[in-house]
Amino acid sequence: MEVRKDGMLAKTLSTYDQFGYFYNEEVIPFGAGVMRGTDKETQCKLMVTGGSFLGIAAYRGVNVTDAREYPIKSTVEVITKGHVWVKAASTVVAGDKAACGENGKFAKTGTTNYDDIDGVFETSANSGEYAILWLK
Repeated sequence: MEVRKDGMLAKTLSTYDQFGYFYNEEVIPFGAGVMRGTDKETQCKLMVTGGSFLGIAAYRGVNVTDAREYPIKSTVEVITKGHVWVKAASTVVAGDKAACGENGKFAKTGTTNYDDIDGVFETSANSGEYAILWLK
């Protein structure tokens, strides 16, 4: 059985994964889509419609009682390319092109208030379930 957690790499042996490190302006949950922040070179914040998509906030090991998020004013590891577990905001089918919307949620292209990103869902999922999103 596969371990599925927001923002966890789905295919860890891939040599295709790329990361960036950014200072966040707000609390960012693991697995959320992020965009460039006020300082476009060094900051990130949760994605909003019309934002400049940067990547997905990576999962990191935390204590069982800790929140699954990056606290405000911390360094966020952002996955910019690779296969990542995300929760689907609506039903998606393997092969659907991906889009990211308010609060960094993911859905398929064509969903109202979601912006297309360079990614494809590799697995199918119902709303609120995990799917593998391949960021290209």
